[in-house]
Amino acid sequence: MKTLEILPEAHQLVVKGNLTREFITASVERQSSRDLSNNITHINLSQVNVVDTAGLAWLLLMVENAQKADLPLKLVDLPDDLVKLAKLSAVSAFLPVQ
Repeated sequence: MKTLEILPEAHQLVVKGNLTREFITASVERQSSRDLSNNITHINLSQVNVVDTAGLAWLLLMVENAQKADLPLKLVDLPDDLVKLAKLSAVSAFLPVQ
């Protein structure tokens, strides 16, 4: 899949496709932040094919927005590449992984 879809489904955001700089736009960031206020408790990353530092930055932004709104948020089913990137970037402690 050479696209990015972020779909709200049953208290979670389901991320599908490429979580990369090419697909993370300002409108994606705005819409995702709005979606968080709709009882979103998880971001499901099981269908992410590719992730880069922009994708990691987007996740950190979602975590920050959830914390500011005092919303519980967990990341589930992180791809191995994302886990490795977070460790290399020294930000894995900031990701609320379930």
